[in-house]
Amino acid sequence: MFSGLVSVAVILIIFALGFFFHQRRIWPDNTPSGLSAVVIRISAPCLAVTSIVSGFTRDLLRSSLILLLVAALHILALYVAGKLLSRALRLKDGRKTIFEVTFTYSNVIFIGLPINQIVFGEEGLPFLFAYYIIILAAFWSFGYAQIAAAGKLQAGKAEGKAEMREKAANGPVRRRIPPQLSKIINPGFIGVIVGYILVEAGMKLAAPIDIAMGYLAGLTVPLSLLVIGANLTIFAKGIPRVTADEVIILLGKFVISPLIMFGLLKALGVDGLPFFVFILSSSMPCHMQTSIIAQHYGVESAYASKLVGLSTLLSLITIPIYVAGIHHFM
Repeated sequence: MFSGLVSVAVILIIFALGFFFHQRRIWPDNTPSGLSAVVIRISAPCLAVTSIVSGFTRDLLRSSLILLLVAALHILALYVAGKLLSRALRLKDGRKTIFEVTFTYSNVIFIGLPINQIVFGEEGLPFLFAYYIIILAAFWSFGYAQIAAAGKLQAGKAEGKAEMREKAANGPVRRRIPPQLSKIINPGFIGVIVGYILVEAGMKLAAPIDIAMGYLAGLTVPLSLLVIGANLTIFAKGIPRVTADEVIILLGKFVISPLIMFGLLKALGVDGLPFFVFILSSSMPCHMQTSIIAQHYGVESAYASKLVGLSTLLSLITIPIYVAGIHHFM
């Protein structure tokens, strides 16, 4: 438990560094955008490949079908719940998109991995990765596509106003619509596919490539945390009022998500160590990459960072509660 709390504390320290550098303008104002581009285009795809290759074998992939099904149904249930709740709350545009994506995906690896490792040891990691591979694939395809579409919609509205002015002056302007496929086939999702193919084919990367990708993958967590910390400068004048939709997100992360997972595991007859690994993994805070992609596409990045920050702070309380409960029932 102590190591899990230390992991959360480390994350908060790096948050603070990003906050300090951005608030004091020690780095250029566009630094968070540059760092987010590095994460999305380079380090996160490398992390996808290396984590899948190191965490799975061909036999483990095939023997984990029931767990993969549970993870997929869990993500689907959260996605549907997020959609319904965003409509009930009457959220609009980018805020609606960030709410739905944040409600659906959790920080299973950056916080979940060290906590699972200390609670369950090495025996629990294959089950964690079975859950993680589904979140990884879903987030870097559908989650990414949702935020990218929202960003392009906002850009399109601005472009539309410019076109109207240009049309009035010079006549009609031809508009090229970007293909929808480009929102799904992105670097992160390609990394997932490459990792899966390597595992299925029983192949290993050449040593120089493997080492280089390992170094690049290692950039994902610290750079992501620095960007989120920079976006948390909204807290510079004090913690802002927590709105109803933000309360719902926090309830979703720490109450609704584990309850849905509990029902799915019971319904599909999963018990033992995989049961407890999945319960703990489903109670993690918001997926930090939501904030990075939001920053990259200019879609409510401050809102996304606030949700990541608030949920990570609250996890200092919820993680010990879940760990204590798991130790009691195991």
